[in-house]
Amino acid sequence: MKVAVLDTGYDPGHPDLKSKVDAMRNFTDEGDGDTVGHGTHVAGTIAGTGAASNGKYAGVAPGARLLIGKVLGEYGGREDWIINGMQWAVDNGAKVVNMSLGGGVTDGTDLMSQMVNQLSESTGALFVIAAGNSGVPESVGSPGAADRALTVANVTKSDTLSVTSSQGPRAGDYGLKPEIAAPGTDIVAARAAGTLAPVSINEHYAKISGTSMAAPHVAGAAAILAGQHPQWTGEQLKNALISSAKRLPGINTFAQGAGRLDIARGVAQQVRAEGVIAFGNLWGKQDAVRKITYVNDGPDPVRLALTLDVQQKHGGPTNLFSTDKTVTVPAKSSASVTVTAHAGDQPAGEFHGVLRAQAGDVVLTTPLTANLKGSKNTLTVKVPSREGDPYRALVIVQNEETGVADGYVTESGEATFEVPVGKYRALGQILDPSFATTMFALPVQVSGNTELTVDSKQAKKVTVGIDDPDARVQSGGGIGILSDVDELGPRLGAAVLAGGPATNLYTLGGHRMRGLSLNSSSYWTHPWAVITADGPGGFEFRNVYAPLDVDFGKLTARVVDVGPADTESIEKAGDVTGAIAMIRPQDWSSPGYPPEEQLRSGIELLKAKGARAVISYFHPALHDQTPPALSTLLTYDQTDLIGVQELLKQRQVELTLTVRPDSPVAYFLADAVRGVVPTGHDFQFRTDSLGRIDRQFNNTLPKGTYRYQVAVLTAGGLIANAEVETKWPQRRTDYVSAGAELLLYSAAGFWEKGDFGAEVSLPVRLKPGERRATKVFAAPFGPELTQPPVSRQDGKPVPAAYRLGDRITLAIPMFADSDPGNAGEFDETNVGSTVLVKDGKPIGRRDDRPGLGEFPVPAGPGRFQLTADATRPQSETQAPPLSTKTRAEWTFKAPAGSDQRTALPLLDVRFDLPLDEQNTAAAGKPLSGKVTAAHQPGARPSWIVELSVEISFDEGKTWQRAKVRGDRVELPAGQAGFASLKATARDSAGNSVTETVIRAYAIQ
Repeated sequence: MKVAVLDTGYDPGHPDLKSKVDAMRNFTDEGDGDTVGHGTHVAGTIAGTGAASNGKYAGVAPGARLLIGKVLGEYGGREDWIINGMQWAVDNGAKVVNMSLGGGVTDGTDLMSQMVNQLSESTGALFVIAAGNSGVPESVGSPGAADRALTVANVTKSDTLSVTSSQGPRAGDYGLKPEIAAPGTDIVAARAAGTLAPVSINEHYAKISGTSMAAPHVAGAAAILAGQHPQWTGEQLKNALISSAKRLPGINTFAQGAGRLDIARGVAQQVRAEGVIAFGNLWGKQDAVRKITYVNDGPDPVRLALTLDVQQKHGGPTNLFSTDKTVTVPAKSSASVTVTAHAGDQPAGEFHGVLRAQAGDVVLTTPLTANLKGSKNTLTVKVPSREGDPYRALVIVQNEETGVADGYVTESGEATFEVPVGKYRALGQILDPSFATTMFALPVQVSGNTELTVDSKQAKKVTVGIDDPDARVQSGGGIGILSDVDELGPRLGAAVLAGGPATNLYTLGGHRMRGLSLNSSSYWTHPWAVITADGPGGFEFRNVYAPLDVDFGKLTARVVDVGPADTESIEKAGDVTGAIAMIRPQDWSSPGYPPEEQLRSGIELLKAKGARAVISYFHPALHDQTPPALSTLLTYDQTDLIGVQELLKQRQVELTLTVRPDSPVAYFLADAVRGVVPTGHDFQFRTDSLGRIDRQFNNTLPKGTYRYQVAVLTAGGLIANAEVETKWPQRRTDYVSAGAELLLYSAAGFWEKGDFGAEVSLPVRLKPGERRATKVFAAPFGPELTQPPVSRQDGKPVPAAYRLGDRITLAIPMFADSDPGNAGEFDETNVGSTVLVKDGKPIGRRDDRPGLGEFPVPAGPGRFQLTADATRPQSETQAPPLSTKTRAEWTFKAPAGSDQRTALPLLDVRFDLPLDEQNTAAAGKPLSGKVTAAHQPGARPSWIVELSVEISFDEGKTWQRAKVRGDRVELPAGQAGFASLKATARDSAGNSVTETVIRAYAIQ
């Protein structure tokens, strides 16, 4: 049976897929190989032989034949690639087409969804499609939204819903999606060479999660059924799989469809149900009918007992649906029943459930969804601009009782909705032609056709400030209206977000409503450069950037307009001696970029004529990155330069340029007004009311390398991101709003595939005035066992090394910095080996990655040895080139496995050394610092009874003992070069570790 896999391609060299593929076609503009790994994993889940695991990780249908269509590349795929792949698959005889991919949320009328419907009808193929990984209602995307698709949700191996699985109903028409669920969490399948390293369990397999992993389970099951019934159409296969699914308790139909895939029942049962009970949106008083047909392929008639099990989504009457109590299906024939929804004029709400049909061991499940909306009313929300004609507005209408919201962007000045009677909230934002933004939150009662006008002229300004006159707000963060009608309960929420600084922003509200809030998040710093136009009518520039090479302190001088810096414009400008030259477009109506050579030559000429500095709308070093002849500040807001031009028409203008090497502070500010969106608000912050983190950022790269950090600020239900530009080394005080959580992502270096050696500064919640201190990228860089992340699925920690059942799972960073307040990210540049031994016998090994993998272990407790050897070639690109190699040898006792993750009692040695900001010690002088040992968090603690340190000045060839007293270590003096460290720790329970770091720090 042929199954097509439309994905990222496959690895033809993988042992599990050799001789499994009948045809391969590349529809992308990339090479044929699978450089992502997704497609290989999906193909292995469907039909992998398990050859690389002695059959352990064989696919669902290892007898199936595969057609591989590469329709996705490293950065996704185009619609035409995917559609061409769909056509190719059915043209080449695919009975089942797996599509573990998806786009935006639709109502199923989009092009890709319609193509699924068309090809399903014309060819009889079954398209099995992933529901998506948004984890919220009404989030099934294209092409999974197609009527004819069999759309698959993700459940865990313990039959709980994955928190990331996209849920129905289908957006727009309340269609029934997904129809079935399947295991999609922690699925181990084939790994394409060189891919999926962070989630690999060994060289040949990786463990990943998502509806992309659930869909191929269903596709493989469909192939098995198709082999059993080669005459069946795709629609018959779909119905058989849906109706034989196992209903899972505690999960609604919107999330699991009929239930979890049960291929054993699907193969065994000779009776199936055809169709699903999708009522969609029902308006007004009516008796709506849906037909379900039962087909009996067996030799005897079957009398089915019918039961409707229907629940109201938020509680309420459920006796609004009816059907027959029994139906007899003749042998080799079919019989139909109808299910009736009794809708009235009053809204009855959203319903989900199943129709069960049972006769002995035969159990058939048909999913049901309906939205009984009552009488239809038109709600018109008028959204005039503060000034001028309507430009653009987002309008959302949210039901006060259910939280259900509908919204769209209008350019007509009004938005119209069809809604039941009830109480609503009108939320949104209006963008004026002048780019002023008005956000609003207003109540509205609907008892018939209703009109609401948002009087944006009554809105008042929103401002944000901090009591630091040198601080300026940066991009990132924003203002948001959050509306959660039952305050973190099960009902849906809605949000209106205006990203970036609160500039020219207004709000209109004043009405108290439960779960409503106006939220502010912002990032402030002392900018690298500030430009002010001095004198009457002067102003501060809004958007200034100082390249890394510019650092001249403060300069005040007259400004001379030199246009686009061509020779003619410079000569026409006259005397530029001692002046600041302003480079701008010749014509603001068509601000074309002049040639870079013209800009650089112009700046050389300006220097020759005596100019002191340049401000420019154009970057003179985009391609040739050597600094231009004069210090050049970039200013990208044309309003600022036009403002200078206007002032020059009136008088001579002086500019003051202020450039600082780095900012000593950063402010991460968050606050909220709860229970109401006020009409205007001033979010003011005081430094003494904030928490404080004193940070030291050690440099790991050559001087002048551009650096940035990603900051994530979480507060009050709003998550805001900001990019923090820095120059390292740096000492900076981060002020954070009390109760907010700030996470910082920093990279130690960069290579062809991105960054490496990343550290995440773990978020903490500070009280007003509370003070912490931390170091980032402080040597030595070595193995780390710090605070583990928490699983979104079960809310429990995921240790770096744990036992679950009879498996040990490892994800130990081998080049993390020395501060346990930071967590090292998995580093794809690391290579090496991992060896696991139990009671003296090797039981697991991988020779491609250090400290990483999943290893089966014998049942029962035991004594283990774990050795990880790590090399990071990219360390040689750092300055200084530290931690080229690390090694850790753990001995530990582990109890018998259970059904819970159990942290292994691994020891972690931590140094705190007084190195400089380049991780360097002075030559010829001893070094006195701290050393401690601790168990990984979550493990059973025991006393540390031994801790010793050795040092090497020849990269590990010879070692000498250092003095350790308590938590103090005295390291002997060394000559210029590098010091390597080896530390051994042992606890009272017999657990031990020896950690070795080659080039732990530099000596100069």
